[in-house]
Amino acid sequence: MAIIVSHEGTCSAAPVSLNQSEIFEWLDRANVGECPPLWVIQYLLDSKYYASMRATISKFEKLWNISVVNYQVQKSSEALFTTEDIAIRSKVRLLRMEKLKMASLVGENPGFDFLQQCCDDDPALQIVIKKLLAKFPQWGVAVVDGELIEWGE
Repeated sequence: MAIIVSHEGTCSAAPVSLNQSEIFEWLDRANVGECPPLWVIQYLLDSKYYASMRATISKFEKLWNISVVNYQVQKSSEALFTTEDIAIRSKVRLLRMEKLKMASLVGENPGFDFLQQCCDDDPALQIVIKKLLAKFPQWGVAVVDGELIEWGE
């Protein structure tokens, strides 16, 4: 089964595969309620870890605003427009913006995973991230063909 996750117009870049330690790290993080990127969820659903990932999704699908339809993970469209979810996304954006502003001021890389999550979840932050990456090329992160990539340590 192919990994099919549309992030049209976002900064998503999914590796071809995850090694075993990365798989277990994502499963552990998911089990405590941290939502992995959609491509990671799909990767795990397409692997021998399907049952474990499916059980975790069952616990957190409302919190994560995702659903699995025909073995494909997707954002739950009905959840995107509730007043509560809009308020949550606004708070998350403010917190992320604060972290990005601090990174810009001190020149400290907030981490590839954080930048990737911002790009995946919030198109408005993509512009901020592109400017930040242009200002700090030493971070070894860039946007290439609309995708966030790590190109060096």
